[in-house]
Amino acid sequence: MNNSLMATGSSLLEQRAAAACASISDLSVPLRDLWNPWKCPAGFLPYLAWAFSVDSWDESWSDQEKRTAVSESFWLHQRKGTIAAIRHIVEKMGYSMSIEEWWDVADPAGTFRLEVDVGDIGITPRMLDELNRLIDVTKPVSRHLAQLNISTKVLGDIHVGSTLCSGDIISIYPADFEPEENITYNGVIFHDGNFNYG
Repeated sequence: MNNSLMATGSSLLEQRAAAACASISDLSVPLRDLWNPWKCPAGFLPYLAWAFSVDSWDESWSDQEKRTAVSESFWLHQRKGTIAAIRHIVEKMGYSMSIEEWWDVADPAGTFRLEVDVGDIGITPRMLDELNRLIDVTKPVSRHLAQLNISTKVLGDIHVGSTLCSGDIISIYPADFEPEENITYNGVIFHDGNFNYG
């Protein structure tokens, strides 16, 4: 028996849409919980993220990360166009940053420089593309990124050694030897690039 209220002359699209929407009555979650990122069923989180305009989304994230991204979206949208928003998205990726506005470094008006320290995490080309995209959607619309530096700090021991060897080349001739007149020593010392390691 068909429980549809659709007219018999309905198109195939209308019939399929009605069939898809019929399963909504089987939903056991209160409607108000569908708008709460902490109570929403995991299967509906991508739709909630779309509704909340989440800028960064990855299906490989855990449910906790997805819920956090949705819940932080409102805070981020309130602060878009500020240094705080840029700092938030950079730190969310696990990095730290420093920013220099155009008046600090005598760049063209309306530009800024950003240095991101990737630390021990490192960065892949995919992560760099995502970082560029997130900075672009988060920065003030009137500002342009003039320079993006990716840096890291390496801590460890570096052993450096150096040595200097000095000497003369002495030729010993017999006592009665008379040198030619065109051989002279003018006191200039030169280094020919030879090194002895040992």
